[in-house]
Amino acid sequence: MYINKIRLIFSGMIFLMLPQYVIAQCDARIGEIRHLYDDFESYYSSQPSPARKEFRINLVNDNNCNAYMILTTENQYRLKGQFQYIKYQIRSNNQNFILPSRARFNFVDSTADIDLLIPVGAVVRAGAYTDNLLIKLFDDNNTLLDEKYVEIQEDIISRASISILGYNSHSSNVYLGELIPSKEYSMLPSFKVITNTDVRLNVYSENRGELRHGVYKAKYAISYFINLDGEWVSLKQNYSRVFSYNRKDDFFINLKMRIDDFKKQAAGEYTDILRFQISPLNY
Repeated sequence: MYINKIRLIFSGMIFLMLPQYVIAQCDARIGEIRHLYDDFESYYSSQPSPARKEFRINLVNDNNCNAYMILTTENQYRLKGQFQYIKYQIRSNNQNFILPSRARFNFVDSTADIDLLIPVGAVVRAGAYTDNLLIKLFDDNNTLLDEKYVEIQEDIISRASISILGYNSHSSNVYLGELIPSKEYSMLPSFKVITNTDVRLNVYSENRGELRHGVYKAKYAISYFINLDGEWVSLKQNYSRVFSYNRKDDFFINLKMRIDDFKKQAAGEYTDILRFQISPLNY
């Protein structure tokens, strides 16, 4: 009779503990993942603030069970492109930067906001970039509850601009002084090109490579050549040249001019108008 009582008490203890285990179970799952903001495609290295991609992860059935998530990526927190990788940073909803080795996020009111940032100054070539995020959800006992993939696809647009170094505008007047046959003139402006891809430079001469007299344009003209970054060219036809991207966001083009040999030209002012045009190459 004494032994039976012990068995009854022991069985009762098991019955009382079972409801506590059921209450502690966490049924949280990853719900909707919303994209809130994205300006990666317009990134350029000299912009004043980082490029940002923000998305929000919502929980369902969390029941205040203190779930958290771990974020990893297929490319080790880099966007993979055809020519390069772009490292990006991760920032949590409390504005703290997260180290890749400790990419843990807590939820506030069943949501977590995540920022992916391309830092200022990163030299990035235009093109398509991808990465895959793996989001794993755990309870406070480190039990895996759910996981989802988030695919990142970005297309950073190509851009190119040209400016006259040392001048405030996109036009400049150059005075050569006295024109001397076969003389080389090097005191001409240089150009600064800002780009994130291969570019094509086109040069147009209004007078087809000639300095023409201000009054007697059809009668008196002096031919000339220009030197673009070490290459002498004639502008009797429109000139075009491709500059390859070299992992820098800018480069410089030096300009020189050489007057052709001439005789018996009328005194006066001789002029020409050159136009320099830069355009990005999209492959």
